[in-house]
This record gives sequence, structure tokens and C-alpha cells, in this order.
Amino acid sequence: MLRSFLSILAVTIAVTLSLGSCSTQNAPPGKTALPIEAVRTATMNITPGIEVLTRVALPDGFVPAPDYPPMWLQAGKEVAITGTRNGHTAVIGYGGTGYRTERVIAEDGGIGAPDGSLVDLAASPNGMELALAVMNPAEKNLEVVTRDVISEGAANPVSSFDGKFESVSIGWLGEFTIPLGLRAQIDNEASYKPAGGAPDTTPAPVPDTSSGLYVINTSGVVTTGYLKLNCRMSRLSWSPQGVVAVGSGDADAPPIIVDRAKESCQRINAQAPIRVLDWAHDSKSFLYEENNPTVGTGTYRYDLATGAVRLVAISSGAAAFVGTDQVLALGSGGLTFRGAQFAPSGPIRAEVALSNPTGSDTEVESLGFNSTPAMLAASTMTYTRATDTAAIATFSPTTSGPLRKIVIYSVAARHAFLVAFGPVRGVVAMSWSPRGRYLAIADGDGSAAALTIMSPPR
Repeated sequence: MLRSFLSILAVTIAVTLSLGSCSTQNAPPGKTALPIEAVRTATMNITPGIEVLTRVALPDGFVPAPDYPPMWLQAGKEVAITGTRNGHTAVIGYGGTGYRTERVIAEDGGIGAPDGSLVDLAASPNGMELALAVMNPAEKNLEVVTRDVISEGAANPVSSFDGKFESVSIGWLGEFTIPLGLRAQIDNEASYKPAGGAPDTTPAPVPDTSSGLYVINTSGVVTTGYLKLNCRMSRLSWSPQGVVAVGSGDADAPPIIVDRAKESCQRINAQAPIRVLDWAHDSKSFLYEENNPTVGTGTYRYDLATGAVRLVAISSGAAAFVGTDQVLALGSGGLTFRGAQFAPSGPIRAEVALSNPTGSDTEVESLGFNSTPAMLAASTMTYTRATDTAAIATFSPTTSGPLRKIVIYSVAARHAFLVAFGPVRGVVAMSWSPRGRYLAIADGDGSAAALTIMSPPR
């Protein structure tokens, strides 16, 4: 069984109080002792004793975007935060000593988008370039540009598309290949509305020739492929091998699976929108969260070869593939869909489960605190294969209101650590460094925001 987080925290705080805020830990031979002092992100306390590389205040009024985790650029030498400031989207980079040198990498009406607004962006696999989708409403034009993160020059235009678009999704399929999913906006078009709450299985016509999937080769700056698919495009999550993508769906589009090799797409029997949580490293399966108004919120595993769908966790938004083909998920073993629907705020044990592909062999361990079905459903997880470690952002109820907790779980050691905690305020976005040693946390609520980089225990 795992040690209770509350007991770990109590012991740590007791040690801190006995040593004093300016004391140091006993360090192994040859390693500098770490000071034990109080450190805060923008909205949370860092557990005393955790090694914090830096804590940098983000610009006034800046709010990190929850759907865009911190991007590690230049082989981890710079961390870029995407968010909004005064109603405009901006990407701000932090590098140099202690990650304290600030610069604007791209922003609405500025570098990367001087005549438009950023509608989507993605970092290349090596972290040396950003792909930006820029919309110019006045010209009714969408432009794809790339931004060399080392160069201080202007962004490089790659492709241009006329029209207005309801959905734009950009990504990378290698160091020189950008996939772009577009769904054109048609005036007075009837919206996609599933009948009776069930997904519509009839193909939806593609309303415009500019809708579909484009594949752009940046080395030659040409569009190397165009698939006019018989389905509505939405935000895409690409498999590691870059052949298959999942469209999450939205109010006007169902969830879909896009296959570049087969030049086809098929609908998923799920309520839109879904949230793709992770892909298996071999690209054969993916995990997604679905909020079905009839059944409730659940996390599922989808097998591409067979189309089989298996329930992984009830009322959970935190899951990831670990090891070879196992799944780590946050949840509660005794929870049912009925229980989650009728008592969304009822206290339940917060647990993590490690299961094999079929779910026939599952290890369940308590995290040592209570949560609620609604809080588990709002939780997130980010995992790094480099150190076999997961970071979980979750919540627990208290008499003074919900408490946010950042939990580090070492899969190999089966150990868990509470590294940050505080009353729920604003948003939190997290990501691991390329080698999995450091965790970047961007959080803020409009009144204050910060980038915190720590070296969690494992």
C-alpha cells in the first residue's frame, strides 16, 4: 500500500518547522544541500523539501491556456507558455539561467501573426520550430507559418487557404511535415445534431473544397497531400507513428478516426466531444474520456484493429499508457456510473489502478485521501516514459472548499508524492522535460500567473 499523502506532508512540514525556513537538508556526498523554504506557484504551495529549479512570474493579466501544456523548446533549454493577455493569444518563452530570460515568441497582431490571430499552434518534435495557424478575418484567409525558435527573425509563411473556418487543427508528423485539418464555415449551414442523443452514423457531406486534411512539407514548402474526407474535421490528436488521428468532435462534428494510409475516416460510437488522453507507444490503441449524458463520464480504451472499446475508469479524466501496454488511471474502485450520477459530490477514495490490455489483471492502490466523482472527472495526468513517472492534477474536498493537489506517481517504485497543493483557483497546465527529470507547471487565475519548474522525487 502507498503511504498516505497527508502523513507524508505532515512529516515533511514537521521537519521543516524543526529545522527552520533557512535550514538545509543533509545532502549525499558530492551533492549540494538543498534549502528548505516555502515556495509558491501562482496558486499553490510547493511541498517543503521539493527541489525547485525556478519560479517565474508571468506578465500581469496573463492566463495560461489549459489545453496547451508548457512546451519544452531547444532540447529543454527554453519553456514556452501559451495563454491569453488582454484578450489576445500570446506564446511567451523562458530560457537562459534559471529560465528567467523572457521573450515573446508569437502573439496576435505581433510576431508570427502581424495581421491576424493565432487559432492553433504546435511545437516540432525536436522543439526547434513552432507551426502556427493564423486567421485574418478581414481577408477571410488562413495562413500557416513556421517560427524558428532560435532565430529572432520573422515567421516563415508556408501555406495559405482562403475562406473562414469553424475548426483548425495543426500538428507535426516529423521534423518537416505539418498536418492541417480544416473545416470550412458555411453560412446558414445546419449544425450537426445527433438524434435522440445518439451519434449520427450517416456520413456528413464536406461543405467546401478547402475542408479536409492537408499535409505540408516544410523542407520544400509545398502541400504534399490533400484528403477531402467524407466527414467533418475537428481537433485532431495524432498517433506516435503519424498515420492515424482521432478527431475529438464538437457541437457540429462527431468524433472520428482519420487514417492517412487508407485515405478514409470513420465515426466513433461516442458522444462529442471526447477528450483524447493518450496514445499507446505502438499507435495501436488510444485512451479517451467521454461525458455521456445518459451513462456519465468514463475513460475508455479503443483498439484500432478490432474497434473494441473497454472501460478503464468511471468518472475519471486522468489516464495514460505506461510500460509496454499497461494503463495507469486515476479513479475509485467502488465507484459505479449510477453512484457518480446520483452523488457527484459524494466522498470516495482516490486511487490509482494499473491494468493490463484486457483489464483482467489490475493493481489498485489508495492515494491516502478522499475525492468526489466530479473532482476525479476534472483531473488530468501527464506521463513521461523517460523516467516512468506520472504527474496527476486532482482535487479533494475540504470544509473550506475544494483543494487542488499535484501528485507525482512513480510507476516503477509504486510510490506517490504530493508536490503542490492549494485552494482551487484558475487553471493549471503541466508537462515533463524531454528527459523526464523536470516538471513544468504553469498556473494562474487572471490576478497572478507563474511558471514553476521542479525536480520531483521518484
